[in-house]
Amino acid sequence: MLPGNHPLEIIPRRLYWVSDRTPPAMKNRVHVFSVDQELSYLPYASDFGPLDIGCIFRYCVHLDNILEDPKLQHHAIYHYTSLIPAKRANAALLMGAYQVIRLDRSADEAWEFFLSTTRFIPFRDASAEGSPFELYILDCLKGLQKAIHLGWFDYDTFDLNEYEKLTRVESGGLNWIIPKKLLAFSAPAAEGRPKDKALTPEQYSKIFRNLGVSTVIRLNKEHYDHCRFTSSGLQFIDLYFLDGSVPPDDIVRQFLEIVEEQRGAIAVHCKAGLGRTGTLIGCYAIKCHGFTGPEFIGWARLCRPGSVLGPQQYFLCEFEEKISSNKALGKVNEMVRAKSPQAPVRGEMTLFEKYKAKFGEMGQSERLTQMMKSAPSSPLNIPNSPTPKSIGNSNLRIPPGSALRNYLKEKEKQENGG
Repeated sequence: MLPGNHPLEIIPRRLYWVSDRTPPAMKNRVHVFSVDQELSYLPYASDFGPLDIGCIFRYCVHLDNILEDPKLQHHAIYHYTSLIPAKRANAALLMGAYQVIRLDRSADEAWEFFLSTTRFIPFRDASAEGSPFELYILDCLKGLQKAIHLGWFDYDTFDLNEYEKLTRVESGGLNWIIPKKLLAFSAPAAEGRPKDKALTPEQYSKIFRNLGVSTVIRLNKEHYDHCRFTSSGLQFIDLYFLDGSVPPDDIVRQFLEIVEEQRGAIAVHCKAGLGRTGTLIGCYAIKCHGFTGPEFIGWARLCRPGSVLGPQQYFLCEFEEKISSNKALGKVNEMVRAKSPQAPVRGEMTLFEKYKAKFGEMGQSERLTQMMKSAPSSPLNIPNSPTPKSIGNSNLRIPPGSALRNYLKEKEKQENGG
């Protein structure tokens, strides 16, 4: 075993996480499992994660099943991952998320176990040239923790089938970022074509009625008649700004006012529904729900991989700083520079990103959209594997959780001095 790759004890004498060249030996009363191949990320460019909330849910159910297996009740359970940096980072995210979701630990408590091991590479955005902005695993865990606190994610009621179905482009390319409030989706097709997976406004309208959406906001250039939405009773608003750029202050102000005033859910799209869409939704989450910029980016990418690109990442950190210091919203759109206390640590914005912040990047959204359309129907990569079938089963059942209940009861007893 290499230095710094010792097993991390997640639950005393029961659950461990380890990254090494080879998995631990399957000795007596030792059970080793890995999901490096079963749970995978579909990249847009050089991005490699984080794995989405569907993968996290599958992992939690899978690990619950292992811990509840009567044949393994007296075994030490090891989650093994390789030394491949991307696989290692996503495996740590999964175990961290499991602690937050199932072991009732805070993000900081969950991450403390990983501080003694070799440093993890940060997640990168989906831009073609790659941004120096660093998104840490802890950012994603904190975003998840906050979302759970706000009721945006509930393990007991999460509908995996619905999430994975709506995520597919042929089903709309939809993701709730803020459930029952803000829905991100890809731009509709002006005309339905057999080879084009994108849906038309009429097809989206039917879906929106079932989801409780009352308003559609378009952020990209007009390529379909808005009456195709309003004719079905939906309100429609245009808030255009350049592809790949950061939103002007008046756009941010209008968006926040609309979201705060609307009672029904709002569906937001740009071309791919990732950059401009994620950025404006982030402004609302930061202003109204207390997210930090990185926490929101982490949460948004768990919901909708690829969200928020290039200078938009720095913009949200700067927006957070301005909100927290009670500066006027009208000054939000000052050119985003690495003067935020978080920015230098995460990588300073390049000259090209500063250019994009103001002038955008022609063709970025088209590239992202084509990548989305070329993705396989299933979000999973499930080869023939000895790993239990619960990972690939879309009709997952959550086990009773007696072992987890015992652990949580013991933890509560210790906290109460019992």
